[in-house]
Amino acid sequence: MRRLFDTRPILAGMLLSIGSVSTAGSATDGPFESHERIRETARQHVLARATEFPGKIQVTTSPLDSRLHLQRCNRPLESYDSPNGLRPGRNVVGVRCPGSKPWKLYVRVNIATLGPVVVAARPLARGQQISAADLRLEERDTSRLHRAYFTDPQALIGQRARRQVAVGRVLHPGMVERRKLVRRGGLVRIVVRHGALQVSMKGKALENGSLGDQIRVRNTASGREITGEVVSSGVVSVGQ
Repeated sequence: MRRLFDTRPILAGMLLSIGSVSTAGSATDGPFESHERIRETARQHVLARATEFPGKIQVTTSPLDSRLHLQRCNRPLESYDSPNGLRPGRNVVGVRCPGSKPWKLYVRVNIATLGPVVVAARPLARGQQISAADLRLEERDTSRLHRAYFTDPQALIGQRARRQVAVGRVLHPGMVERRKLVRRGGLVRIVVRHGALQVSMKGKALENGSLGDQIRVRNTASGREITGEVVSSGVVSVGQ
């Protein structure tokens, strides 16, 4: 599970130049810096680093305290990373005024990493074999997914649901049981490949196997035990 870093020490020191902070109603105060400009500076700081994140990102900033009034900066605002850097999820970004009345603060920023994930297109019953019609791809914030997930519906077709699954639920490996393509004691076709040469022979499975599993099989002619990869129903491939 993704761990969230503690931003309290950073936020406790948000305003490091108290002399530039004003309170509403003071006759000597000048124009105030726009909260929207501060937030947009933080947002653009993250967007400029978009290539550092997987897939597409969506950046949102939290509103600043309405009681916060900072002197309008007479120079362009600057932005910088916090000591924790940037990562998917919750962050803070520093914004500062390098002008004649300097100030700096941290802005809360959320970075959503968006990508296609497989979800249930209709309710799945426990033990139900999954078909293509049961699945669809949806764009989700993968930084909020704390378990492994699927990005290819083909990887789930033919598997069985371990429990009931509601419509729109993201499917993860613990929700499904992979379909057995080879069963212990069953006859299999062993395909041995050596470069461009391919030889097939009959064999017997010594253990169950799903697609991609490495299992032990026995050549029924020679009695030799070998290990190969399950590549389809009743077929085990052995590379040389």
